This record gives sequence, structure tokens and C-alpha cells, in this order.
Amino acid sequence: MFRAVTAAPEGRWLLLLLSLAFVLRAGVAIGVDRQVRLAGRMFLVEGDANGYWELGRKLAAGEDYAIHTPPRYVLRTPGFPLLLAGCISVFGERVFPATLVLATVGTCCCGLVWALARPLVAPRAALAAVALSAVAPLQIGSSVQVLSEGWFSLWLLVSLLGLRPLLQRPAGSGETAKFSTEPRPWFYMSRGLLAGSATGAGVLVRPGWILWPAAAAVCLLLAGRGGWRQRVVAIAFLCLGCWLVLLPWAWRNQQICGHWVHTSLWSGPSLYDGLHPAATGASDMSFFDREQLSLQMSEYEVNEVYKRRAWDFVRSSPLRAFQLALMKSGRFLSPVLQAEGFSGGMFSLLCLLWNFGLLVLVLRGSWIQTYSRNWSLLLLLWLPFLQFLLIHLVFVGSVRYRLPVEFPLLVLAGHSLADWFLRDRTDAELAAARAAH
Repeated sequence: MFRAVTAAPEGRWLLLLLSLAFVLRAGVAIGVDRQVRLAGRMFLVEGDANGYWELGRKLAAGEDYAIHTPPRYVLRTPGFPLLLAGCISVFGERVFPATLVLATVGTCCCGLVWALARPLVAPRAALAAVALSAVAPLQIGSSVQVLSEGWFSLWLLVSLLGLRPLLQRPAGSGETAKFSTEPRPWFYMSRGLLAGSATGAGVLVRPGWILWPAAAAVCLLLAGRGGWRQRVVAIAFLCLGCWLVLLPWAWRNQQICGHWVHTSLWSGPSLYDGLHPAATGASDMSFFDREQLSLQMSEYEVNEVYKRRAWDFVRSSPLRAFQLALMKSGRFLSPVLQAEGFSGGMFSLLCLLWNFGLLVLVLRGSWIQTYSRNWSLLLLLWLPFLQFLLIHLVFVGSVRYRLPVEFPLLVLAGHSLADWFLRDRTDAELAAARAAH
């Protein structure tokens, strides 16, 4: 299949765009490596990166999966540290090779955008989506940081690829697609299990993705392929696949802390970070180090205390909680970086212009699909973004958390871009693509 694709003109353009994506990311990785060396640091963005790296180092060395004193065993899900552990095992404790691996992961995300778009839109629209993902400034910069966003983006896209065959296919008239033959039950079981397994892998990288099975269930119920029974089967196996992937981690946590924890015990402090009297919508975990509750309680108890405090704050100060939600949404949707040291200057102007253009393309692409009544495509591509927006109305907000869920929207932007400049050919290509798939 790969040989057939690469032999076609479309395949050559795809390889060219993916090569461009990797070259841009590798170039930024080289620049970042030089900058951190001159500054005498390990990472451009300190904090989370240090914790991820230490956990990866411990996994590579076969040590206990825990950091800090007293040790916290369920602080981070192991999805991203496992990738870093693999890098450390192969290249040693050198950050630069790991950033090149992450640059490769970012390039693979661009390829997955094409794989997601190709059966849904015209060939040139799919290539336009890849081009946008390849040159997006913030995607390039974030993909080479020792942070989980790039690795999570890959699993998010794989999750959507697994879910896509379970949705109604677009028809030229905008009506529900008709199928000559109804797939057998194993189709819904296997596809649901595959989508669920990819979702579980994504949860092990970014715990907030654990709500995706519920969002996917809504997507399948509203625009799923087959009858209600087949949709329910697909949903059941999607949830089963996700749970099976999370089960070893949850079992390990039960052995350590006595509770079945399928994500992490950092959700309570993270929730309180976004919901307390001095909260601003940005992250400031200084309260955790100042209070030192971990010296008095177990890891599980600390998580529960902070979770309870956060909800007590919402009940006692609902207006302030609403104001914080607006502030967090502003940070999540911001067209420029707001972190100290990364805001202002020409790069912020570039990001502002880029994101304004991208917004126009995404909205126009969404209007095209709405006009065609292609609800399944809109649900598939918009739900991840909306889910993370809602999550970060509660937790702290940042542009960093938005970047993974931008990838699906690039399919809409690519369709809009191709339709805008190649309208006389896109409709015919779209019909051919639908017939082929």
C-alpha cells in the first residue's frame, strides 16, 4: 500500500511535506539544544520536563517509578516516561537525541493528519492539511520540547483513526451514506476495541483523555454506522479496549496505595491549582511545596484533600469560579504564548497572524461541512477540541494544552484552503475520493 501511495504524485507531495516537517522540527531541536547548553540548563521549559526525564531515567534503570521526597508513586501516568526511557536506553542520558525522537513523533503526527483526512476530503485538501500541520509555528516548537504534548497528539490521532470507520461515511448529497452490505458484528467489535486501545494509550500519556470514551459514545450514537445495536456494541468494545490498556497501571497502583487509580494522584492538586482563592487561571503550584501535606498524609489522602478543597471553593465562591473559567478559556484559546520569556516579539506576531488565518480556515471548513450536513465529520474533528476546552475551564488553561486538539481541526482548515484556491477541481476530487473509499 505504501509503495502504491508513494508512486503516485500525491504520494510524492506527501513525502516532500513530511520531509519538510521533519527538517523544520530537527532545525528547531538543534537551536533549542544550543540555547539550553549556553544557559547551562537541561531543558528549555523547566519543571514538568525535569519530572518526566527523571521518571524515564528510573524506568530505564529498573528503579522504582517514583520521584520526590517522600516518594510519590502515582504522580504521573507512565505513557510519556516510557518513551523517554526507551530514548535513554538507546542514547544514554542525553536530551538532544530524545528531542530528535520527539521531532520524528511530530512528523508522524503530520502523516496521521493525512491518514485521517484522506478518506474524508479530496486529495489536495488532505495534502493542504498536512502542509498546515508541517509548518504550524507552535506545533513545530512544542514538538521538540521534553513534554507530553507531541506524544499525546500521536495517540489522539490514532484514536480518531480507529473511530472513523465506525461513523457514517459522507455522501455527496449530504445525506446519510447508504451501504450495499452491512458489516458483520466482528467489524464493530474489532474497530471499537482498536479505537479503545488507542484511547487507553492516550490516557496513559494525558489523563484528561479518559473522558474521550464518553465523547466518542456521543459521536457514535448521533452519527454512528449501522443500527442502534451495532453502535452500542462498538461503544462497549471501545470502553473495554480503553479499560484493558489501563488495567495493568491501575492494578500496580492498587498494590502500592491500596486504591484502583486508573490515571494519577496528581488530579487533586492540579484541580486546586485552578480553583482556589488566589488562582489566576495560570499554573502556580507553590502552595503544594509550601503546605507540605505529603509529610503528613499518604499520596492518596493528599489528592483527596486538594480535590475536596477545590470543590468547596466552587460551592462557596461560584461567581469567582465562573470568572476563573473565563480567564482559563482565554488562556486556552490565546493566539500567542503567555508564559514568561515566551511572549512578545516577532514570534508572537507570527503566531498571532498564523492563528488568525487558521481560525478563518477552520470556521470556513466547518461551514462547508455544515452546509453539506456532514455531521459525523464535524463531530469527529471538533469533539476533542471541545472536550479539552471544557476540561481546562476547570483546570488551569494554557496554549500548550490546546495544541494536540488542533490537529483534527487542520483537516477542516485544509479542506477550506483547497476549496478556496482549487474550487473548480476539489468537488470532482472529493467525489472520486468518496467513491474510492
